[in-house]
Amino acid sequence: MATYILGACVGAALLLAVRHIYRNFADDKHDCCGTESSCTSCTSCPHCGK
Repeated sequence: MATYILGACVGAALLLAVRHIYRNFADDKHDCCGTESSCTSCTSCPHCGK
């Protein structure tokens, strides 16, 4: 039974991650905040859409 519950949790997390990636792609956004040298914050990042 625990295997089914754990599988459902992993499946839900995977679904949410794929949805997040798809929405970023569709809106032409990028999760760059603090991870790229040209992006010091979301307000200075040209890809974040903020």
